[in-house]
Amino acid sequence: LAALRVGGAEALRHWLTRGLARTGLASFVVDGIAPLTVAVGAAWLDGRVAVHEEHLYSEAVQAVLRSALVPFQAGLEATAPRLLLTTVPGEAHGLGLLMAEVLMTLEACRSLSLGVQTPVADIVAAAAAHRIDVVALSFSESMTAAQALPALVELRASLPASVEIWAGGGSPALRGLRVSGIRVMSQLVHITEAVPQWRQDCGLPGN
Repeated sequence: LAALRVGGAEALRHWLTRGLARTGLASFVVDGIAPLTVAVGAAWLDGRVAVHEEHLYSEAVQAVLRSALVPFQAGLEATAPRLLLTTVPGEAHGLGLLMAEVLMTLEACRSLSLGVQTPVADIVAAAAAHRIDVVALSFSESMTAAQALPALVELRASLPASVEIWAGGGSPALRGLRVSGIRVMSQLVHITEAVPQWRQDCGLPGN
């Protein structure tokens, strides 16, 4: 926040880039950006961060992460699972999706991102068209159970049983959720466990 307020968006991007260089991409996301994003969100809720500052933070993080992804995506020989990333209608926050995409790319997965607020019918259609193995959804803390659960139930009923759903984020709707075919990930680092486990369950080699 100090970097942002003193030097603007460019200073914030520089501060983030230096952090990335010190830690490496996986740790930068899991140990840096994930908790930092939670802290910024909390500061926004209690009025310590203005709306425009939260937006500038989000844009800076996305710019740094997308730039950092390029070398890993170039020439990637993707291995299963094939992943589709999006959010359901009502969930406008996309930073969690990008963080998940980073970790999935590091696990040698080629992910297809549809952005945010994709209607359930379109998620189902995209999953079929691209022969998706796993639909990964992000639910922020602002997403209520009344919004999230009906979409999850509808999506689970509409997708083939062979297509798994991975749901992550801070939404209270995910706490204690137990639905067959839906894997809840309370932390981003669980992605690095879920991908190898999926391959093992399917009898596939690792990355």
